[in-house]
Amino acid sequence: MQKNIKTDSYQRIFAIAVPMILSAISIPMLGIVDTAILGHLDSPVYLASINIGATIFNVLFWGFGFLKMSTTGLVAQALGENNPDKINRQLSLSLLIALSISLILVVFSPWIGEFAVNLAGEGGESSQLAKQYFSIRILSAPATLILYVMFGYFLAIQETRKVLALMLVNQVGNMILDYVFVMNFHWGVAGVAYGSIISEYATLALGAFYLLKGKYSIPKFFEFKDWLLSEANIKQFFSLNRDIFIRTLALMAVFAMMTKGSARLGELALAANAVLLNFFYLMSYGLDGFAHAVESLCGKSYGAKDEKELSSILRRVFMISFVIAVLFTLLYLLYGDGIVSLLTSLPAVRDYSSDYIIWLIIVPIVAMPSFVYDGLFVAVTEAKIMRNSMVIATVFCYIPLWYLLRPYDNHGLWMAFLGFFVVRTSVIYFYYRIWIKNWRQELK
Repeated sequence: MQKNIKTDSYQRIFAIAVPMILSAISIPMLGIVDTAILGHLDSPVYLASINIGATIFNVLFWGFGFLKMSTTGLVAQALGENNPDKINRQLSLSLLIALSISLILVVFSPWIGEFAVNLAGEGGESSQLAKQYFSIRILSAPATLILYVMFGYFLAIQETRKVLALMLVNQVGNMILDYVFVMNFHWGVAGVAYGSIISEYATLALGAFYLLKGKYSIPKFFEFKDWLLSEANIKQFFSLNRDIFIRTLALMAVFAMMTKGSARLGELALAANAVLLNFFYLMSYGLDGFAHAVESLCGKSYGAKDEKELSSILRRVFMISFVIAVLFTLLYLLYGDGIVSLLTSLPAVRDYSSDYIIWLIIVPIVAMPSFVYDGLFVAVTEAKIMRNSMVIATVFCYIPLWYLLRPYDNHGLWMAFLGFFVVRTSVIYFYYRIWIKNWRQELK
């Protein structure tokens, strides 16, 4: 009987994780395709500009990743409580907030774009192209943020095949459009931006179809009014999102400073690090698939107050994630140079990148535990723990190392990046030990 329980646990984990991994890997694959297309043009300035532009949008949209995380955690707990009205309420509030934020971003985009490019870049042609990219791509903000909420909802109710379908429509369509607009129409970085806009809104249309054909019903105005006037609902929603937002700001600072440090070293370093960061994105989105399984399954277990099942799921996800991290390490160790060659045909960029692959070989195993614990604390809506661990690692480790290791140039940048994950993993584990002890006491 015990064997069957274990088998069932693994089946549930993989049933959620595999579609999420396939969908998540499509995100860095899009970045890899963008890099490969622009990396085969006649100048590294295109790679440098897309590094600036992509970093800005990663930072900007990651900043609102709380929309997905909070939706997943709150809806999964409501599912564990068997409360369909609460599920509908949480989804509706999240959709309303996502739409409001995105419209504000579009209205203020000229000022946001100017500030962001000046912050991440060092001027020159690459910064000008990055501004062009931003001015076009920002129009996709409403679709992007609303899709975050949809992804969180479908993940929470364990309909991950819909997430996979949405991501594939988005990313495959984007890849095809990027190739057509850049290689056939010769639109450069603008072609990449237009491809993103078209694919995002096509995906949004499909997501809306899934929602309306499912159990979700659009609330009437008076229902929204009642929800918004409910102090308990609003306090929980915004308290959770506030802490996730602060946590994400700290992560945004890490990648923004990584790009800023690369720009300081010149366009060659900026272009090479654009290639190398795709290695990290590929690994992180792969591990995120199992973190998403933790979010959904542990969220439901937490809502049902089943500590035994929650611990069992967490333990099994750790075992699987460790194997995945080792595989990424071996992949980068054995085939790192070959992957770089696929991404760019520029000899100077290839040679420069090869000197720094060693850092990407180390990162997966060091970073892996923090991904799993993030999934757990999203599931149990303990955003303060995520916030504190990220802020501590950023403020007391990454930022000091970023400055102190500047004499070591690009190696210094990557050493600071690795140090950040060492501290983050250590701190979040410390918080986990305290949280699990306290929760067990509450259940007695």
